[in-house]
Amino acid sequence: MNKSMVRRGLLAGTSVLNWIFSVGYVREIYNFIAEDNFIEYPGEIIVDGSDFTPLADLAVTGVNGMLIALTFGAYVIISTVFILIFSVLLRVVAVRKNDEVTGADVIFVKRFITISSVLAFIAGVLLSNVNLTGYVLALSWQQPLFMLLIYYRALKKKQNDVKRETAEE
Repeated sequence: MNKSMVRRGLLAGTSVLNWIFSVGYVREIYNFIAEDNFIEYPGEIIVDGSDFTPLADLAVTGVNGMLIALTFGAYVIISTVFILIFSVLLRVVAVRKNDEVTGADVIFVKRFITISSVLAFIAGVLLSNVNLTGYVLALSWQQPLFMLLIYYRALKKKQNDVKRETAEE
């Protein structure tokens, strides 16, 4: 089995792990917003003959919104950290000092990262809601950025180094 196929397999595996974070977290945010609430609405609240239901509903809505925002922020941070770690590990494992990198490898990696990122965005929108496109973008921008900056650039540099070495000989 050649190194190019191993690199492609590792890239696919890393992309699947990235999908799990970005698409999975978008689906959870959708569930919090659409179906589940952190705090349930209390129903009718009557105190000394006065109706406090709107005030209680407003408080519950505010707390639920704040908890969704905090959860979303945590998800963005967690997915960013894990995708960064996956990208660095992929670069360390797949781009070795003595490996030869062909132009076909570089083109495949760039296209695969682009297509995988677009598909992750589409899957996030389809599994949640079109109204949550901002959430989907906030949870899926890390994959193309880190994969292109950390892995693709190292692969491209390695290809250029191989070209330079063969030209000098």
